[in-house]
Amino acid sequence: MARPDFRIPADVLAARDAAECLFDAAAVERAVDQLAIRLTLRLHASHPIVMCVMHGGVILTGELLLRLHFPLEVAYVHATRYRDAMRGAQIEWRAEPSMDVTDRTVLLVDDVFDEGHTLAAVAARLLDAGAQRVVTGVLVDKNIGRPRPIRVDDAALQCPDRFLFGHGMDYRGYWRNLAGVYALPAGWSAA
Repeated sequence: MARPDFRIPADVLAARDAAECLFDAAAVERAVDQLAIRLTLRLHASHPIVMCVMHGGVILTGELLLRLHFPLEVAYVHATRYRDAMRGAQIEWRAEPSMDVTDRTVLLVDDVFDEGHTLAAVAARLLDAGAQRVVTGVLVDKNIGRPRPIRVDDAALQCPDRFLFGHGMDYRGYWRNLAGVYALPAGWSAA
């Protein structure tokens, strides 16, 4: 139940109004279908653990689970650098990997591959915990034009280096629930 005095911040509503839809729901669905096919070819015989990076990876993880028709197990981890902010900071571990990964293949699922620090930290933690291998799958690989500490194994979509939200990605904690992928205009502010 919402607090009676709670108001949605004006910039949250303005962000949605100002955003450009880069991929509508149908385009995202087609891209996730293709990602699931590629992941099936790679992982079908490995009895993997599909590990969701909370919160951003929850939508893609759910979609992939319905498309991966082979034996697998599901787990999650919650590591974040953003905490609903616009820029990343130190990694905060809110929940360690929820399953023993010793000698297992782990499909690590997240929403966006941006600078790669969170994905690199989680993958390293899984390997340190004894995972045999970690395969990374994301909805969006953002073309940032800078080196990253890890390489993503597979992405459903490629996007320019813009602030993205929708389909699991958020703007200040909001808009993860949009079916498409949206981008704020360059230099956008909620003035």
